[in-house]
Order: sequence, then C-alpha cells, then structure tokens
Amino acid sequence: MKYLFIFLLLLTAVNPLSYAKYNWSRKNKLGAIGVILLALAAVIIPSVLLFLRELG
Repeated sequence: MKYLFIFLLLLTAVNPLSYAKYNWSRKNKLGAIGVILLALAAVIIPSVLLFLRELG
C-alpha cells in the first residue's frame, strides 16, 4: 500500500517538473531549480515519513 502512495506522489510531481522544463527553456534557470526542489521535497518528505512511521 505504501508503494502505491509513493507512486501517486510521483504522478503528482509530473506537473511541476513539466513547468520546470518550461522555465528552463525560457532561460529562467533559477525558477526551474526552485520548482525542481519543491517537487522533490513534495515527494521525498512524505515518503521518508511513511517509511519512518513503519519503523516506529
């Protein structure tokens, strides 16, 4: 079940990553890097918390 949840998180990260690609192509590299960091945080933080909850 937790892997399904992580897969859904990855699916929701597709939209911000496409926006980051758009920003990169428009020479807005700082904006693209910021969006990539936000998308990574939106996937990594809930995933880590999910796995840590299983350990506790």
